[in-house]
Amino acid sequence: MKNFWCDVYLDKIKNNVDRIKDLTNNKKIIAVVKGNAYGLGIEGITEFLDQFVDFFAVGDLEEAKRVKSQKEILLLTPLVTFTDFNTDMDNVIFTIDNEAILDKLSPETSIKVHLYVDSGMNRMGISPERIDSVIERIQNEFENIIIDGIYTHLHNGSDIKYTKNQINIFRGTVEKYIGIIPHIHCLNSTCTLNSEYRQLAEFTNTVRSGNILYGYDGLNQGFKKAYGFYAKPVNTHFVKKGGYVGYGCKYKAKKDMHVGVLGFGNIEHFGFNKSVKHNVLYDILKAIYNHVKFRPVIFSGNIGVRILGTANMNTTLISMNGINIESILRIDISPILADSSVEKNYITN
Repeated sequence: MKNFWCDVYLDKIKNNVDRIKDLTNNKKIIAVVKGNAYGLGIEGITEFLDQFVDFFAVGDLEEAKRVKSQKEILLLTPLVTFTDFNTDMDNVIFTIDNEAILDKLSPETSIKVHLYVDSGMNRMGISPERIDSVIERIQNEFENIIIDGIYTHLHNGSDIKYTKNQINIFRGTVEKYIGIIPHIHCLNSTCTLNSEYRQLAEFTNTVRSGNILYGYDGLNQGFKKAYGFYAKPVNTHFVKKGGYVGYGCKYKAKKDMHVGVLGFGNIEHFGFNKSVKHNVLYDILKAIYNHVKFRPVIFSGNIGVRILGTANMNTTLISMNGINIESILRIDISPILADSSVEKNYITN
């Protein structure tokens, strides 16, 4: 038994939904659940959010099939391919992010779409000067395609001048369609947190929310972290002073001690380090810093727990000093990085 799990706090996600509505003056919310709902489990998250958001957004069609809701699901650029248009799902909204797709569609195609405008990211997208022509072509050649939305991606929110320019480009592109095309959106999580961006994007009526929905960001603006990873030791082992612990003999016991075995490791994406070669002086200074500065990522209450050596494939070894086999330990790991198969407990307080 791994004794390793993730608690997902649904009441905190609801808090975050309410904060998004407060900040955006009740704009419609597209809940972004790509990447297995940012690692928190797409099925459980969408089933809960179904009653609180307007529709969902995913990264690809396989994710769309896992959404536990009858609400509409937007397939986000850039992973939409022509073959996706053959799906029999009737609640999918497709992104058209290049004109070539229209060349392959039958005039009888009956779908709902959002058009993606490239306002500067240059990953995919229709250029602002071409959007009118694309809309006109769809209206003239595809009578059963419904243009339900237009959006762009603000990909560099830390650069205020750049992002404001993006928003202005987008506004100039879509202004004539306000009140005609139902959903116009550009604010993502990062830009929703910025009051200047919110004010400049007042012409939009919908927001796409991912990071702030789950509390990855915005904790200083009333958003709440909606998850926590926990573990209990699976086993313990007594080691005498001077004995080496774990792979590579990287830890030597300074006294008689008990070693705890935790049931997670590299498989759960815990404990990875990039192997970068530096000069000898750098390595010495780093070793001194790490010896003096204890930076725990495992906690018993508010007390840091020492990892012994390095995590390996499916276990992590710790010092049992001050804890016991029944102790519940908090693990500082992001669901985005953690293995999505980790057991989830959905909790409402």
